[in-house]
Amino acid sequence: MHILLIGFGSRGDVQPLLALGCGLQDAGYRVSIASSLNFRALIEDAGLTFAPIRTDMQALMTGEHGQQWIESGNNYLKQAQSMRRMIAEAGEAVGQDLLNAAHDADVLVSGLSSFGVADAIAQKFNKQHVTVLLAPMNPTRFHAATMQPSIPRKNIALNRFAGYVGQYFTHWIFKPVTDQFRASLGLESLRFGGFARAYNQRVPVLYGLSPLVMPRAEDWGAHIHVTGYWFYDAPNDWQPSDDLSRFLQAGEPPVYIGFGSMSATDPEGTAHMMLEALQQSGQRGIIHSGWANFTADQLPDTVYLLDYAPHDWLFPQMAAVIHHGGAGTTAAALRAGVPNSVVAHMADQPYWGRRVHELGVGAPYVQRTKLNPQRLATMIRETVSDAGMRERAASLGQQIRQENGVERAVDILGTIVKSGPVAASRPESTR
Repeated sequence: MHILLIGFGSRGDVQPLLALGCGLQDAGYRVSIASSLNFRALIEDAGLTFAPIRTDMQALMTGEHGQQWIESGNNYLKQAQSMRRMIAEAGEAVGQDLLNAAHDADVLVSGLSSFGVADAIAQKFNKQHVTVLLAPMNPTRFHAATMQPSIPRKNIALNRFAGYVGQYFTHWIFKPVTDQFRASLGLESLRFGGFARAYNQRVPVLYGLSPLVMPRAEDWGAHIHVTGYWFYDAPNDWQPSDDLSRFLQAGEPPVYIGFGSMSATDPEGTAHMMLEALQQSGQRGIIHSGWANFTADQLPDTVYLLDYAPHDWLFPQMAAVIHHGGAGTTAAALRAGVPNSVVAHMADQPYWGRRVHELGVGAPYVQRTKLNPQRLATMIRETVSDAGMRERAASLGQQIRQENGVERAVDILGTIVKSGPVAASRPESTR
């Protein structure tokens, strides 16, 4: 039984699939991961088969449309427009590469960005299709499992409607690429009704998230599962550089500040803002350069500029973690059991910032477009100094570390595999 996992996105989209893939492989399945060329070494080092998607995700994210997407803030229309243009850049190659990767696969496990193409392949060639989500995408009236932060809690009946609006934008973003690929297979255009039925009723959903953080909504169907996080940890023999070790040993635990794959038009200005905020808050800090290629002309002894360190190794040693609110970084910070707060750039990041604060383990999130040294310093001080927050973060981290999301996901997938691919070819998906 060959299971193809599709990880088209940033490292935060790929790394959970490494954990799931290793779990499936240990259970006796043949596993491959289709992903962009940036992550070939990461996948192969995990002992999994790499299926190439001829796309450079870093180039996409740092390109014109990627920059526009990241800098669109909480303007959801601009986010959708920018993402649609960015997806169009890679669309044709992605479809053909996934078709090649899927030719001998029995089960396709897609993500948000690959859902339409994977569903078309599954329908055309009678394969099973399961989707993996790392942020809430299925409409629900329950506040804690919906991404729309603008709906007041007392108006929870509107949450479900807002969820469908969010799905409509998702369908619109990927529709040109999906329809072009479907036409190449001789399939009809996928209208929103068919897309919504596929997402909400037909295709099994695995949320690789902790139910402690994103609880399973009571109004979701039985085909939607919240398994617990899927963590892929650094090899046991990973060692930090001598410089990083010396910095960690030279004083009190520092504050980590990093925005992951979120690039910036003014990376040096952003780095200097981080430096000023650390100085104002009186904290030592580790600044992660990430894909933004942050630089700083002169760093004080109290700040370390980090290229890379595994989150599972680094975060437990921090006084606090300030990050962009990517699903993977949020999960790692929560598991580490340290307070963490979010500077949200776009997409699902405001949701994670909201949930971190609602759980009492972080300060209120700040939108990136509104960030300045004073606001960042205030966030740092609140995240570091709140004893109750620190206790709640430690307790939640301990509970998350006791979960076994991979094992549960493998069990669920095993049950789905036994059911056969009947649902994948239902004609309603083309109406």
